[in-house]
Amino acid sequence: MYKTICMLLLSGVLVGIQSVQAAPLKAKLVMPGDKSWDGVVIGRDGDWIEFATGQSARSIRVGASTIKELVFDVKIDKEKLNEMNRNREYERVIAALDRTIETYADYFDIPSNLVEYNILLMELYFKTGNYEKSLAISSKISSDDRDPELQEKSRIFQALALIESGRASEAEALLSEYGWDENLGDDAPPEKLYIAAKLMVLKEEYNAAMELVAKIIAFNSQNPDWMRPAELFCAEVYTELGMYESAEEVIRQIAMLYKDTSEDDEAKKLQLRIEKLQAEEELNKSLNTEEA
Repeated sequence: MYKTICMLLLSGVLVGIQSVQAAPLKAKLVMPGDKSWDGVVIGRDGDWIEFATGQSARSIRVGASTIKELVFDVKIDKEKLNEMNRNREYERVIAALDRTIETYADYFDIPSNLVEYNILLMELYFKTGNYEKSLAISSKISSDDRDPELQEKSRIFQALALIESGRASEAEALLSEYGWDENLGDDAPPEKLYIAAKLMVLKEEYNAAMELVAKIIAFNSQNPDWMRPAELFCAEVYTELGMYESAEEVIRQIAMLYKDTSEDDEAKKLQLRIEKLQAEEELNKSLNTEEA
């Protein structure tokens, strides 16, 4: 009797799960030639998408590879999402995005308007140190050339995620593939100078790294998107070299110029690290003096 009840309950749970998975998703189907139909995506069977228009009770099967784009009616409060992002509540934004786009997981390989949410997830995973997830998303988007601007952005995070993960050889190969290891002169784009500098630090080529970052600061003063990380980078390199006073000077400048930014947050963490390193050095000096 108990076994029968359990089986019935389990069947009910499974039916409930299946009904959620099979829930139609409102979307616009766009085919080559920009022919489009409003309707619902009913489900997927391997390489086939089942789609029904609002004017027909019968569904049609469309080859997934033949679809130009699916424009889903994504139910998410963008205004609230942007507010949380501005407040640097990154984990909350990630959770909200994950919950929302998981519904569309079966269709991630098909071009769609989900890319804007994946781009944001890519950035936030990177900011929160989840480089593998950031890399997974950026690697997929980097091959999509429908939007050159988004493609370029994904490639930047793809390279940075590899570097932050300590994968120097893969990062070098990627920069070579994109041609980002050439023409790093004064007029080079700041993002390419920054990526190359980060790679130099990974290889412990600190002087070369600082030369590249100096170009960002000298020739891109009106570009805060790259000035902020470049200055934070300087403070980090100074710290690695044990030049704590120089690092703290840059940290003070970041606090003054870029208050309430993610770089300011990271600079404060760096200040705590410097204080810890200085305390350890003082302790070691004291112990050495006593031994002498």
